[in-house]
Amino acid sequence: ALKSSLRQSSTRSNGEGFEIQAPAKPYQVSVSFRFIVLTLLSSALLSFTVGRAVRVLLLEGPRGALLWPHLKSSMRNRPDYHLGAGKSRKDLPLPQMMDGKEVPHTVYTSKNFDTAASATSSSVLVENTRSVADSKPEAKEESTCASEGGSCSRGKEPVEDDDDDDDDDEEEHLPAGQHLLVDMKDVDGTFLNSEELLAQAMVDVVADSRLTLLSYHCHTLVPTGVSCVGVLLESHISFHTWPTEGVITLDLFTCGAAPLLPVLPVIERLFAIPRPPLFEGEEVRKPGMLWSHKLRGFRAEMEHGDTDALSSSDLGEDVLGDNTYDLKEEVASVQTPFQRIDIYNLIDSRKLTAADYERSLSNDGSYQSQHPELFAPNKVVFLDGVKQSTLNGDAGYHESLVHPGMFAHDHPKRVAIIGGGEGATLREVLKHDTVEKCTMVEIDELMVMTSHKYLKEWSDCSDIVGSAEWCVDDPRADVRYEDAVAWFIDRFGDGVAEAEKKFHEDDYVPFDVIIMDALDPQVNIPFAEVLYKQPAFLQSIYDSLTEDGIIVMQLGDAPSIHDPSDQVGRNENRAIITEHLLRMGFESVHVYEEKHSDFGDPWSYLVAMKDFTARTNWYLNVAEIEVAIKDRIKHTYSGKSALRFFDGATMMTYQTPHKAFETIYCRNKPVPQGCDEISKGFSKSRPNAPVSSFEVKASQVGDQAGRGIFAKVDIPKGAYIGVEQSMNSIKVTPTTYDIISSHVEEYVEAAGFDAVVEFLWGYGFESNLYGEISYVVDSTILTFVNHGCNGTYNAADAGSTGTEMTADEFDAEYFWHDPYNLVVARHLPYSQSSGDVALRGIKAGEEILNNYLDFTSSEKHWKADVLDLRNQCLGKGVGSITDYESGKPRTEAWRKDEGEKQD
Repeated sequence: ALKSSLRQSSTRSNGEGFEIQAPAKPYQVSVSFRFIVLTLLSSALLSFTVGRAVRVLLLEGPRGALLWPHLKSSMRNRPDYHLGAGKSRKDLPLPQMMDGKEVPHTVYTSKNFDTAASATSSSVLVENTRSVADSKPEAKEESTCASEGGSCSRGKEPVEDDDDDDDDDEEEHLPAGQHLLVDMKDVDGTFLNSEELLAQAMVDVVADSRLTLLSYHCHTLVPTGVSCVGVLLESHISFHTWPTEGVITLDLFTCGAAPLLPVLPVIERLFAIPRPPLFEGEEVRKPGMLWSHKLRGFRAEMEHGDTDALSSSDLGEDVLGDNTYDLKEEVASVQTPFQRIDIYNLIDSRKLTAADYERSLSNDGSYQSQHPELFAPNKVVFLDGVKQSTLNGDAGYHESLVHPGMFAHDHPKRVAIIGGGEGATLREVLKHDTVEKCTMVEIDELMVMTSHKYLKEWSDCSDIVGSAEWCVDDPRADVRYEDAVAWFIDRFGDGVAEAEKKFHEDDYVPFDVIIMDALDPQVNIPFAEVLYKQPAFLQSIYDSLTEDGIIVMQLGDAPSIHDPSDQVGRNENRAIITEHLLRMGFESVHVYEEKHSDFGDPWSYLVAMKDFTARTNWYLNVAEIEVAIKDRIKHTYSGKSALRFFDGATMMTYQTPHKAFETIYCRNKPVPQGCDEISKGFSKSRPNAPVSSFEVKASQVGDQAGRGIFAKVDIPKGAYIGVEQSMNSIKVTPTTYDIISSHVEEYVEAAGFDAVVEFLWGYGFESNLYGEISYVVDSTILTFVNHGCNGTYNAADAGSTGTEMTADEFDAEYFWHDPYNLVVARHLPYSQSSGDVALRGIKAGEEILNNYLDFTSSEKHWKADVLDLRNQCLGKGVGSITDYESGKPRTEAWRKDEGEKQD
């Protein structure tokens, strides 16, 4: 009993008028133990009753209403779904939580439907019973799903820094992820039909990938096969097997920005189980694996350097996202201070098979084993996810980049390369025996070293006589690991005074050829803007070239006829760089493309020449190019040609730009000159007066004019004059004319050559469209057309103007030419021999007269030709043919003048 003491007080008087309090008298109250127990039990019962009622009213009632349609459906729950059809749940592995992670607060909902195809059905939930980290020392590594900010979407390790809470919360809800799809074949059928082994492999994959498996559900199917799906905190993992065929297809989806690709070796190790041999000595095929990696969801656009290479179209979509590769093997992934380098070995099943590759590694005497180089994987290099080069396209790309420009120069001794970290551009330059020094300016030294380690074929000079095993070690190679923009501006920029030169004097010696093997113009990053848009850098490039110097650059993927003008859109840098080159003073600019660079689309290139006459080498014929290759390209120790791709016939394809170049060129604003249909070729709407419409008679121009051409019928204004045979003209190329004229100059007794030169001078007209002077002579009777003095000509080029009397013999502007006109470049034969048109209506019997001023294209001949025509029209002289036929060949005077010049 409990006792409680109370004091009862009383008062009395002390006789002096004061009251005195008497001591309190204590008393006790007793409560029974039974009363206390019953009170506590009653309170507990009341609390339970109230709580239960609240639960039923607020939780189970709504939940029951939600599930009522399913519970009453014709499909029934399997009563044994959690037991695995008679099997104990302990036969299946349990998902585990790792250190630093807690079992998240989740609501688990499961529904199992009855199906005769499923032999067993098992569901397993996560239990926080042990730490995976205890058995895996590496467990503290960053989670595969960890984002760059240190957390993954939908719950991760606690973030200690409260200052980052806002950023983490924002990243936590990014609607994005990564999806890994894996297909395997030739896998052990027993393994593929074991729910326990497959479940264990799935749990191990999740654990090794540091993901969080909340639960998984598996079905063993009838007659064979297993399907499993695992619910991850990060998303899911699932697979299905075909044991008889030895096939399993698996997909893994996670959130976060960290790469999912490192999980691939784990998946291969745990699921690609080879079948045991059926008999001793049987060669069991290694399981094959096809896979693809895709970025899913929606991501905010990031600046270059922050975005992952996996999001690029080249590496991310065309390679990682494509599962048609029989082999897709990462060789290296290196992050340098400037860029990310990814190198992959690929076997595209559309071009090659893994079986052919495997056979090429054998010694069975097959064609594959005798030519293993033809069946090797294609090694592909990516920089920040953008394809840069491939083993199969190495020769096609680098030889078409280097050699057209190099052979356009007569004798390149000093060459510079901007970029070219793989070393292949340097390799091609060093094949020219004229090269005395090649300076390669590459900012990324680690790129060069990575290429040397993993891309040995690109920089292998071991077969070139006199070179080195590694091209960088060639004594002619001078590799500078510097910023090329600063390097050129510091040495050749405006304002670099003689007294301010601080580098070695050799650094200031100009180059014969500069090759820019840097970023594609279409790449939208700041450094590309500097390369293609900074006038100071481009001017320093121009100033660093010799007077006959040449610059070569790649311009990215070639245009198509469906593209807009380069002035707008993704090819804006290509238009800007071309405009800069023309403004700086390059006299001849050429574009061409090559479709064997293994970039998917044809690749485009540009060559710009400071000296217009370099066009002569650009337009050499096949035989002349082959001779140049033989004379200049170094020999090899193996005896094979040092050039695997480039030859004379290939160069011929570069001389004429593709139709697409002309198409987008003519879409420029304002529309360039020559883009009308007449300039591009013969107009069907324009009538033609055939050669049969004319006859040869004595000229009426003068007594000594000789033969002339007269119309037999009326010819309307604007009609072509003998256009049907104009393309059959006799054409003497610059190199041919150079040989003929040199013989006339050196050999007095070579009278036959004198006659040829007199024929060209008298009946032909000069052309500089191919660089140096060439001649075209009409092969019909129209070659006898005479000059019309004082502007009396009635048939000439449609744009012909001026007369011998009004022409200024010192007017060099008459010979102005457009250094970059893609219409002319595509139609050179037409431009040179397109024939004349009637400038007015010509009556039958009227003599056809031309304007001989159009026959001169050489500045050094202009003055003499103007004065010669003027004298003839004044009756003070005669034409060269009349002089030759009267025994006064002009070659003698010319030979004498040339001899005096040499003296």
